[in-house]
Amino acid sequence: MTAGSTGNDGPRRIKSVQTATDIINVIKQQQGGTLAEITADLELTKATVHTYLQTLVDCGFVTRDGDQYRLGFQFVTIGEHVRNETDLYMAGHNEVDELAERTGEYTHLIAEERGREVVLYESRGEFAVAMDYHLRMRETPQHLHDTAAGKAILAHLPATRRDEIIADLEFERQTANTITDAAELRETLADIRDRGYALNDEEEIRGMRAVGAPVLGPTETVVGSVSVTGPTSRLQGERFHSAVPKQVIETANLIEVALETAQFDR
Repeated sequence: MTAGSTGNDGPRRIKSVQTATDIINVIKQQQGGTLAEITADLELTKATVHTYLQTLVDCGFVTRDGDQYRLGFQFVTIGEHVRNETDLYMAGHNEVDELAERTGEYTHLIAEERGREVVLYESRGEFAVAMDYHLRMRETPQHLHDTAAGKAILAHLPATRRDEIIADLEFERQTANTITDAAELRETLADIRDRGYALNDEEEIRGMRAVGAPVLGPTETVVGSVSVTGPTSRLQGERFHSAVPKQVIETANLIEVALETAQFDR
């Protein structure tokens, strides 16, 4: 077996890249750590981890302060570049700001990658709450089946792709309202396609509700979603089931128009 091979069970992979990625993920999970702390979470020798860390420091992906290693600002600049090259972000971030101003709540622009939802952009309205929760959302891709934004995307993905994601779900219960059955999820997604928006009724975190709508690209394929999140005390009754859904759908439509017209500006 060559150094870059993983055997005959699948396509070739570069093991050193996978190892470097594992080390980066451990540093992220630990929020920084010493050589010994990082090594403890890896099936590698301390000398090997040290060599990788020094290389990552030289490349600007990791910084060292005394015996502490942390992720470097290189990731911030790369992340900004990726986001600024994304059509959905360029077409949607101003609309998401306006939605936050109108609703007074947290608003999000969401994309799907590897079966998870990724926050491309968020805006904080005047009355927005739960900042720590939204910070965690930004840092860690979330499941699609227990959020409004995620269900809005999942409902509009091609059937084959949707089936793949559902088949991989572990359906971990977050609250008493979390969907934990594939058949129930499929019924919910069908309802979302019919009405054009998704609801999260305390399915991910108790005391929080959300409304999400899909954003369709020029080819009518889903490219992301828009959502509003707020406490149950404010997202209830007509506001939860009618007023905010209308605002979210309107914002999604405006982003779709921007995506459509952007084609002619190139």
